Amino acid sequence: MGELIASAGAIEIPEAEALELNEEHDYTRPIGRFTSVEEREDGIYASVNVVETTAGNDALKLAHEGLRTGISVEIADPNIVDGRLTAGRLTGAGLVVRPAFSNARLVSKETPLENITPEAPFVQPEALNAGATKLDLGAVTFEAAKTGASVQAALADLVPADDTGKVYIKDQEVGELWEARKVNRPIIEKIGAKPLNSLFVTGQKKNRTFAVADWAGSKVELPTGKFTTSRENWQAKSKAVAVDVAVELVEFGSADVISDLYEQALDSYIEQTESEMVAFLVAGGTQIPATAEDDAISVVNAAADTLGAIGANMSIVACSPDVFATLRKIKAVDAPWWLAKQGSINLGNGSADLGSGVVLTSDPELAAGTVVVADHRAIDYRESKDFRYKALDLPRGGVDVSLIKFNSEKITDAGAILVFSGVGVTV
Repeated sequence: MGELIASAGAIEIPEAEALELNEEHDYTRPIGRFTSVEEREDGIYASVNVVETTAGNDALKLAHEGLRTGISVEIADPNIVDGRLTAGRLTGAGLVVRPAFSNARLVSKETPLENITPEAPFVQPEALNAGATKLDLGAVTFEAAKTGASVQAALADLVPADDTGKVYIKDQEVGELWEARKVNRPIIEKIGAKPLNSLFVTGQKKNRTFAVADWAGSKVELPTGKFTTSRENWQAKSKAVAVDVAVELVEFGSADVISDLYEQALDSYIEQTESEMVAFLVAGGTQIPATAEDDAISVVNAAADTLGAIGANMSIVACSPDVFATLRKIKAVDAPWWLAKQGSINLGNGSADLGSGVVLTSDPELAAGTVVVADHRAIDYRESKDFRYKALDLPRGGVDVSLIKFNSEKITDAGAILVFSGVGVTV
């Protein structure tokens, strides 16, 4: 057979009662039956009962005289890869004159038969090295103990690293692994995305200069006045992505690849549009320099006064992370009444609820020391539906997939958007 390595754990061991001991691997010459077999740390051990027959008695006499002390196992369905026995089923063993391994010998017996002469002093043979040794097909010497005789053999190690083909140890598929991603747009959600139905957007403004005035009566001429209107126009902008998907991914894989592409595209759209909205408010709002003595609380108080003076409401408060950190440090006894009574901070997502519909959020897009306070009604934001297109790329065997989405943004009253910069971090 050539050289063969038998590894520990590679041999399947059935119930002992199903195993027989024969002479010279001749199943027609049985001389005993296994009574126990087990695998231990240092090898496989077994015991057998040798029947009181002429053949059984002769076998023990021959072993006693050292004429037939060899023993080898019988292995069915052996699986041999590159000279290594990786699997097999133990079916029995045979007493042989010349075992596959020269040191695979009978080493002890439990109880001598009455018609057996006293055995000679026993000498423990050297442990069998199951390394590169020639074996007969289906015979691998193993460590065992038998009634009337025992044999001991060391086995090579078969470890998980040997199963590079993952034949026995299968991978456990757990699906998609979670990764952090931005799927919320707190500022845009507060503003509200209205439907966009055209590439061009227009709106009207009324310059409200027509107003009443004091009148003296007594047929004095009434005060008069007028107002004017104007129309403003702006154009929507678009975001898009496209990919040519190989047909193999769809036909041999799953059509889910296309839905995954759309999902990832929309995730990126959400993240980008929120960042762009923050930059848009900073660029188009009313700039108010702050001082190092100003903190988040004083800025919010000042913004509430300013917005209230023009008839606007504070509904959005976006802080840079350093300013938002000062809010987290405020002790309950030091918090203003509007924060202590109705405000709450969510440490999990860096947001806060100031009550009365006011959303406060920490935004990493803002420069340090920046606070944006706005009335959400001062921004007109619109989005189109998702334009999803698929086409077959027949010459190259692919599926073209694309996503196009339009949005428009317009500040209708810059006075209702206040941008404080240089806000200190003292509390």
